[in-house]
Amino acid sequence: MFLRILKSEKGALYPVAIVFFLSALILMSHSLMLYSIHYKTYDGLENKHRHATIQLLKEVEKNKIPE
Repeated sequence: MFLRILKSEKGALYPVAIVFFLSALILMSHSLMLYSIHYKTYDGLENKHRHATIQLLKEVEKNKIPE
């Protein structure tokens, strides 16, 4: 029964479409996962840099020599 469906042109289109859409879905989810990992990494680095800048400014203010 399944082989008869694949022999006709209309029936052969369904497995090809399913494979295409599944591969597109896998590619999109993989790209989204990579983007989220990069976003979290850069966001974390930015937060650390901001915290370090604030700490340096506090240190400079604390050690400021009055003129």
